[in-house]
Amino acid sequence: MPAVSDSRARSGASRPPMAGRAAEVSWFDIRDVTLSPADLAGLDVRETARAAAFVFPADRHRYQVAHVMLRRVLAGRLVFAREPCPTCGGPSGKPVLAGQDAPVPAFSLAHSGDVVAVAVAAQPVGVDVEREATGCVCSLVTAMHPSDAAAVEPLPEPERHAAIIRWWVRAEAVLKCAGAGIGHGLDAFPVLGGPARNEVSPGARALHVPGWADAAGCSFAPLSAPRGYQAAIAQPGLRLIRYHWNAGRS
Repeated sequence: MPAVSDSRARSGASRPPMAGRAAEVSWFDIRDVTLSPADLAGLDVRETARAAAFVFPADRHRYQVAHVMLRRVLAGRLVFAREPCPTCGGPSGKPVLAGQDAPVPAFSLAHSGDVVAVAVAAQPVGVDVEREATGCVCSLVTAMHPSDAAAVEPLPEPERHAAIIRWWVRAEAVLKCAGAGIGHGLDAFPVLGGPARNEVSPGARALHVPGWADAAGCSFAPLSAPRGYQAAIAQPGLRLIRYHWNAGRS
């Protein structure tokens, strides 16, 4: 279980360098964030188009807040501004920071309901957050690794419901850490019984055979999340998590 350092920070404030096995997680409540025209103008063409495609204003606002806050968090880590590059991560589409002239931090973005989480680290990192669903999610058991499904099926409600959401955020975090998406298979590795062990280095994206992700090389840990949410983080050899609550609040 990693140690946890809980702190508050403002966007743009100088922060000490991250240790190699540390990760920083910044949380935002989208209800507390008002975006200015300048904030929205900072989004790239792809992000602007995707935001415009949302039917419901709440979904659009969540997406916009997530991507604006991502830029603010990264700006606090970089001397020279760089743009997240959605197409620099290979076929999986995992975004990275454009520009390879100097070391740049890895990052991962997640949002659900009213919250946004941004994880930043010196090495590959994945974060996921999900709001507790109001309806039954029991059908997702069929998408699990057999050992996870076996652990969940005998549980009574609401324990089964909570375990399925816990499985989802852990599996998503591992896949993000590995530089892949859920298309690689959430059922390819267990996460309820223990972390995925390291035989394949994080960032491997060319493996499309069943079972590859059980060796994705990313340990996971639960994250402290707002009430009504579950979250997880994954990183090779994760040792320390630093929290920043509502960093850069507008």
